[in-house]
Amino acid sequence: MSSRSRLSAHSIDRILGGACRLAPLLLLGGCLGSGTVARVIDGRVEEGRAIDEEAYAASLRAGIADAEGDRAHALEELERALGADPDSPELLARYGGVACRPGRDGPARPGPALAALSRAISLDPTYAPAWRARARCLSLLGRTHEALSAAVLAAENDPSDTDASELVAELLFAAGQPADAWAWLDGLATLEPSSRDAQRALLSAALREHDAVRERLAREALGRLGEQAPNAAASALSDAIARADLSAARRAALDLHLSSSALALRLATDAPSIGFEQASSVLSADPSATDAWIAGLAAADELGDRERFELVLRTLAPEPLPPSTLGLELFAKLVARHTGEDGRAALTRALTAGAQ
Repeated sequence: MSSRSRLSAHSIDRILGGACRLAPLLLLGGCLGSGTVARVIDGRVEEGRAIDEEAYAASLRAGIADAEGDRAHALEELERALGADPDSPELLARYGGVACRPGRDGPARPGPALAALSRAISLDPTYAPAWRARARCLSLLGRTHEALSAAVLAAENDPSDTDASELVAELLFAAGQPADAWAWLDGLATLEPSSRDAQRALLSAALREHDAVRERLAREALGRLGEQAPNAAASALSDAIARADLSAARRAALDLHLSSSALALRLATDAPSIGFEQASSVLSADPSATDAWIAGLAAADELGDRERFELVLRTLAPEPLPPSTLGLELFAKLVARHTGEDGRAALTRALTAGAQ
C-alpha cells in the first residue's frame, strides 16, 4: 500500500486526541471517562464497559485499513486490539466480519471468523452486530438455515438495525419464502417510516422481485423524505453487485448502455468474483479489449488469486485497444498497489511520453 493512502502513526495519534468528541460516529462508541464507554442505542447514550486505549487505537487503524481494502493489515490490527482487550464483543464481531470476507491476501477464513463470532456472542448474547456477521458468514458457506436463524436473532436484538432485517429478507427470498420476506421488509418500512435505509431496502427488493406496487410506495416514501430514488436500472445494477449475480448485472448494464468492458471495470473491485468472469468472457471474444484485461487483472488481484492474475496477464493481444479513462485509472491504482507511488508516477511518465 502506498504511503499516501495510509495514515501515519503520528496522524493516528493526533486523531485519537479528538476521537472522544466523535463517539456516536465510531463503531466502538466513545469515551465518558471514569472507566466507562458510551454507545448510542435507539438514539440514547448508554454507558458500558471501558475499552483499553491500546485496543481503541488499534481498532481505529483496523477500520482505516479495512476501508482501504487491506484485509491482512486490518486483521493484524484487530488481533493487536484483541490482545489488549480479549473480552470485547465489539472487537470479536469486527474480526469475524472481516475474516469471513475474501481479500487480496487470500480467500475467506470462515473457521477463525466463526470462532471469534461465537466468542462474541457468548460474552454478549444480545449483541446484534455479532449475530449479523455470523449470519453473513454462514450464508457464504451455504449454511442457509443457520444463517437465517442468526439473522433473525440479530434483528430481534436490534429492531432498528435495517441491515439485519434486510438480511433476513434476502435469506428468506433465497429459501423460497417470499411472503415471509415481504413481511419483514414491509414491517421494517412501517415501523421506521422516517428511515431512508428502510425505504431503500424495500425499494431494492421491489426492483429485484419486480413488485411494481412496493416500488412505487418506496419511491414515494423516499420522495417525502427528500431523497431522489435512483433509477431502476442503476438500482438493479447495485443490487446485482451486492448479490454477485452476473446475469442480473449484465441485464442492468444493457439498460444503462454500459459496454461489456465497462461492466467488467465496474465489477472488478466491487464484486471481483463475477468481475473476473465478466472480464474473461470479454477477452475470450476480443483479446484486444484492454479495459477487460485491466478489469481481469484487478479482479484477480482483489481475490488474491495469483494463478488467475498470471493467466490474464498473458491474454492481451499484440495490438490492444487504448484503455478508457476509467480503465487507465484502475490500472494506475493496480500499479501503485504493488510498486507504490513511484510506480504510478513512472507509469504516468511512460504514458505521457508515448502520447507525444
